[in-house]
Amino acid sequence: MGRGSSTNGADRFGSDGDEVTSVYEAMFQEADDAIFLVDVARTDGEYEFTFRQNNTAHQRQTGLTEDAMFGKTPRELLGEQQGAAVEANYRLCVERGTTIEYEERLEFPGGATDWQTKLTPVVDDGTVTQIVGVARDVTRQKEREREHRRTHRRFQTVLETMSAAVFLKDTEGRYLLMNQACRNVFDVDEDPVGMTDEELFPEAVAAQARADDRRVVEDGERIEVEETVPTPAGESVRLTRKSPVYDEEGEIRGVCGVSTDITEQRERERALQQIKDRLELAVEGAQIGVWDWDMATDEVEFNDRWARMLGHAPDEIEPHLDAWERRVHPDDLGPVEDALSSHMAGETELYDTEHRMRTAAGDWKWIRDVGKVVERDDDGKPVRAVGVRLDIDDQKRREAELERTRSVIERTQESASIGWWEADLVEDSLTWSDEVYRIHEVPPDDTIRLEDGLSFYHPDDRDAIEAAFDRLTEAGESYDLELRIVTESDRTKWVRAIGDPQYDDAGNVVGALGLFQDVTERKEYERAIEATREELRRIIDLVPDLVFVKNREGEYLLANEATAAAYGKTPEEVEGKSEAEIIPSAEDSEAFRQDDLAVIESGEPRTIDEETLTTADGETRILQTTKIPYEVAETGEDAVLGYARDVTELKQYERTLEEQRDNLTLLNQVVRHDIRNQLMVVESYTGLLEDALVDDQSRTYARTVIEAAKQAADITETARDVTDVLLQAGSDLTPMNLRAELNGQIEQVRSEQDRATVTVSESIPDVTVAADDLLEAVFRNLLTNAVVHNDKERAEITVSTRVSDDSVRVSIADNGPGIDDDHKEDIFQEGAKGLESGGTGIGLYLVETLVDKYGGDVWVEDNEPTGSVFAVELPLAN
Repeated sequence: MGRGSSTNGADRFGSDGDEVTSVYEAMFQEADDAIFLVDVARTDGEYEFTFRQNNTAHQRQTGLTEDAMFGKTPRELLGEQQGAAVEANYRLCVERGTTIEYEERLEFPGGATDWQTKLTPVVDDGTVTQIVGVARDVTRQKEREREHRRTHRRFQTVLETMSAAVFLKDTEGRYLLMNQACRNVFDVDEDPVGMTDEELFPEAVAAQARADDRRVVEDGERIEVEETVPTPAGESVRLTRKSPVYDEEGEIRGVCGVSTDITEQRERERALQQIKDRLELAVEGAQIGVWDWDMATDEVEFNDRWARMLGHAPDEIEPHLDAWERRVHPDDLGPVEDALSSHMAGETELYDTEHRMRTAAGDWKWIRDVGKVVERDDDGKPVRAVGVRLDIDDQKRREAELERTRSVIERTQESASIGWWEADLVEDSLTWSDEVYRIHEVPPDDTIRLEDGLSFYHPDDRDAIEAAFDRLTEAGESYDLELRIVTESDRTKWVRAIGDPQYDDAGNVVGALGLFQDVTERKEYERAIEATREELRRIIDLVPDLVFVKNREGEYLLANEATAAAYGKTPEEVEGKSEAEIIPSAEDSEAFRQDDLAVIESGEPRTIDEETLTTADGETRILQTTKIPYEVAETGEDAVLGYARDVTELKQYERTLEEQRDNLTLLNQVVRHDIRNQLMVVESYTGLLEDALVDDQSRTYARTVIEAAKQAADITETARDVTDVLLQAGSDLTPMNLRAELNGQIEQVRSEQDRATVTVSESIPDVTVAADDLLEAVFRNLLTNAVVHNDKERAEITVSTRVSDDSVRVSIADNGPGIDDDHKEDIFQEGAKGLESGGTGIGLYLVETLVDKYGGDVWVEDNEPTGSVFAVELPLAN
């Protein structure tokens, strides 16, 4: 048989061919592990090892046949370097005389493989004559271990280079892991394992953190909390996500947390809110482009600023709707009219459009038009609207940018867009995570070389990233940069690129590992804030009134054009200067200073109705000033934000009105006291004269004088009521008892008018209405009117009432001549009176004025078969 036959194989195994040996031979050949037999000889104190036999598994896994191995030494079979290492292990087994185990990596014809080898000596008469080797191929296991270590190294590097703080706790709240960012936050130098929140935070903060951990462990759900964490560098506002960590059996064994510092984001939001508040304060007082539209006649009142906005003098704009329609751009007129129609129909709260208007120079200017219907008739049809217009031409030039900024601000993300990358300088290769591919807009299956990755950077930023990468590879310097890239679709993005060097065992830089984050949205957001600041300044300078910000030391941090002009300066000359340096009057300066400090110290807004300011021209002006406490966003220092309106002319007008009120009060006293007393004398003495006369015609004349005196007395009563109405200044309505007021006037008419009969159809309800002390004048004038204008020998008057859910109606019917339909709407007008009336025509006007003030209504209807019915409807008091 040949040397590869089974008989020859049995001989090499040292067998005489018996049945037991055959069994061992079968086991030897069929074993899954690679088994080999080595002969051991010793000559002159040196060992010689020669291969005798290997089994089928060994031949298959190494690629060495039994013939190829037989009689060869390890050096002959494996080469000088590998053979020497193998022989050293064989020698160790022989010298120890016992089984040894070790791991080795060998190159065979089948390729390089990793082995877990066990050598067992075969002893004959105390001498080791052979070695039986059993080797297991662990190449795949070793590859998995190497891959695991590599993956762990990547994970560890990513974890340590993340800007977010990452930590791991067990269910008892003990820290098991903190990345570098987390250790930096808490200034922890030593190993954090075993530490608890109680050792890092104040009691309240630690208790809340522990409660959040328990919630995660008990519910098995991820939570997200915003918390303020005290750190050695100060308080940090953080967005923290906590998730349960499970073991192999599915049991929760800990809590993993990722905490991101959002302090700056919250500060930016607060700064943006303060900017918005300041902008609203400025816009409220701007009075830009005010219009008032009478929708029944299409007459429109435009203020001077509206005309100047379009480059016109005020007298060049016709007070009619056509003046606006003719100037709207033809392409914008349709959408603007649609928006106006929707608002008039009550579909929108405001009419708010942006459109172009033609200027006096023939150009087109963008304006924003905001208005509202403020008055509707009884049918709900709009009859009056008012609004304002703002010049937004400059804003439109940046419309695309601002629109994108708004969309950036409105969008939210659950987590930051962060990916990782790894560069192998030995293999000259670059590896990207899926997120980095997405940021570059490159398909994930594309192969990106190292030079390709650098080529994505914007041409203006490429030198910076290449220099940083060179420093990393040559000097081991890490970098953290914010630069621009140009994506595969030619879009420009802002990214944050972080790179850290990777070293071999000799300390040489062999690669780099880092993070890559898309920060385009944040960059756009910061640009939007800056643009908003500039827009705020531009609008504030348009405000005609004084707008300013001063700090605790009295220095102007902000002064609009109007504020600076009052001192004969520009805003640049005022800002940064103290109040004492720019205000001509030291007395004014000290008064303003005290008011400012009072607002800052109290933290409460304050309005000064009148304060004087001496301008640079020496003119004394009266200001109405509102001051509110304010915190400067950039520094956090206390300041005061002020808005002052020049009310000099208004105060002069108020003084004139006060003098007129005093004169009217004096006249009212004369009418109510002196004239009324004289009329009573006329009436009394004429009554005595009537009794003394025997001539019927003379008695008729006397009766006429008496009636005229009574009517004159009634006129003085009406005049008193009218004067009281005119002298009222926004008096509040109070609950008035309807029964008491109406009964009082009915009884007075019954006692004073001997030719009148007043009947109450049903008892007057005991209800209260929202009115004032002049309610009696309403009923007195209506009852007196029913008697005075009655052509019957006896005036018959009927009073009735009806109560509904929220109002009460009082009807006063008479048997007089009635009122023509054409005249019914006119009788309540000021000065209106009947053709046969000898009165002033002001009584019914007074009635309507008072009823309108009470929120009610008054009208006249025909009575059957003759006469009129005056109806008054008043709301019930709450």
